[in-house]
This record gives sequence, C-alpha cells and structure tokens, in this order.
Amino acid sequence: MNISAIKMLILNNKEKSAKIAAISLIIIIALVIYLGNNFTKSEGVIILDTAETDIPEILSASAAAEEKEEPIVIDVAGAVNFPGVVSLPSGSRVNDAVEKAGGIRDDADTSYVNLAAKLQDGDKVYIPNGQEQEQKPGIQPAGIITNKIANNSQTASAGAADTLININTANSGQLQVLNGVGPATAQKIIDYRESNGVFKKIEDIMKVSGIGDKTFAKFKDKITV
Repeated sequence: MNISAIKMLILNNKEKSAKIAAISLIIIIALVIYLGNNFTKSEGVIILDTAETDIPEILSASAAAEEKEEPIVIDVAGAVNFPGVVSLPSGSRVNDAVEKAGGIRDDADTSYVNLAAKLQDGDKVYIPNGQEQEQKPGIQPAGIITNKIANNSQTASAGAADTLININTANSGQLQVLNGVGPATAQKIIDYRESNGVFKKIEDIMKVSGIGDKTFAKFKDKITV
C-alpha cells in the first residue's frame, strides 16, 4: 500500500469518528432535554395535585379543629374570690371555672359540689358557703347550676329549666336561676323566710327588700309556694 492510500484511509476514519461523535452528542442533548421536560412536568403534576386535593383537606381539617376548640362561657357565682362570667376552653371542668374565678373563698363548702363535672357553654357554677350547707329538712344542698337547673350529681334530677321553683324550699343556687335574682337577693329571700316563716303566696316574695313589681314580673311564672 502506498502512502497516498494510507493517508486516504486515515482521513476516512477521522470523518467517521467525527460523525459518530456528532451523532452521540446530539443523542445526549436530546436525552437531557427529554428527561428535563418530563421531570418538570412530573413536578408540575405533583404540585397541581397537592394544590387541588391536599391543601383544601388540610384547611378543612384545620377549620374543624378550630371549631372544636371554640371557648365556652360560664357564669361563676357564690363563694369564689372573683364571681362573674369567665371564658374557658371547650371540655373544661367545674374546677377550671372555679380557678378562673380566683379560686374558692375560705368560707366555701364544696362537699356537695362535683368539681370534676364537665361544663357546657352557658352553664352556671355556684359554690355555696358553709352556712348555706346547713340546710333545713327538705332543702337540697346548693351546688352546681347548669342550663337544666342541676345543682350537683346528687340533685341533678331537680328538674328541667321550665320546672317551677318553690320559694319556700329553694336554696340560694336554685333561687339565682330566677331572672333578676343574684346572690345577694337570694340570701335576702332565705333570710326573710327564716325570720318570718314560709311565703303563703308567690306575691309575698315582694315583701323581701329589693324585689318590687318589675323584678317580680320577671320570674312570677317560674315560682310556686
């Protein structure tokens, strides 16, 4: 083989190598572009699916949790340091309401009060003092008042909200269920009947200091003798 033939062979091999390299490069570039596009689309699908499904579900669950955690409002009265309306987390107990009202006073008597009872929005907690617990025969001990006028676990069967309250036997907690009657007025009613005897008719309650025609009109349909 002469020199010219050898040169020609080498030149042809170089051209073939160059073509192979160019084709390989094109294939690599095309593969990279293809994979890149597919990866972006896959990411886009994931993001789209999350936005359309997961996020609303998460927001819905969060809203439901917030609804469940809506606070309850409780009226705390009686022998506590700071009587009044308090706000508590849902599921709170009577003891939580008492603590929120500054705790019980030294003269408080919780013998008949179920401090572990669970509260509902709108309930009223009444903590009696020692004198109120020295009840006469037939008078139930004071305690917890709920929307259904339940004093405590032992007297929860006292009746529903529409039960008439006997002003001759009702304790301070039961009397305070009446519209316009607070702790002070309830005690005046008790003091009056202890000094003057039982009320013979419901109108006699207006003989108690602080109860006039307007106050009597608020609860006259809720009481009996």
